[in-house]
Amino acid sequence: AIYLIDPVDPSSIFPEAIALKRQCVIHGKPFISTVATARDWIEMERIHAGLAADPAADDLNAFEQQTLALIAHDARKPQMLAFAAEHFDVLSRFKQRIGTGTTGQRLNEMAWSRGWPREQAWIERFQSGPLGGDAQIADRVLEHQCQRAIFFEDPHVARQHEADIQLLERAVTTVTDEAVCITAPNIAARWASAAVLRQQG
Repeated sequence: AIYLIDPVDPSSIFPEAIALKRQCVIHGKPFISTVATARDWIEMERIHAGLAADPAADDLNAFEQQTLALIAHDARKPQMLAFAAEHFDVLSRFKQRIGTGTTGQRLNEMAWSRGWPREQAWIERFQSGPLGGDAQIADRVLEHQCQRAIFFEDPHVARQHEADIQLLERAVTTVTDEAVCITAPNIAARWASAAVLRQQG
């Protein structure tokens, strides 16, 4: 679903829009809410279709200048760790990685177990989500200091810090031409494998 959300349009948080996103998350379908994510998704699918990379789509190959946020709700933390371990080399290409507290700690431990220097954090940790970590990352997005967010949401539980999560989502759509957001583990894996193919070819 490509649903380009206008952050100042109240219809973007109508139940119908929220339900559409939730169903996409539940069923592992891409929910594309920014122009940058749409561009990224088209290039990703071009590469998986065996087409030549689009030279104008540099976002998928400019990770060394980008910051990536990695966020996961409690029930999704194992999936985030598995995703990061499987695609460690791709994620390590980013200039910087940022995340919320608990997820960030687990990702650092995973990176250290893979040989990342122990005196160096693989991911910069902010507060945990309920203590404001999502809001801190939203600030980075709005300040044009974070270009990508991989956010594994759990659609089956009530979220005690719903306002912070909505703030992060609104921040991403506010900088629609710059920020990419992926919410499903299988889409994130497809994106990472496309990045590898694009670098190789």
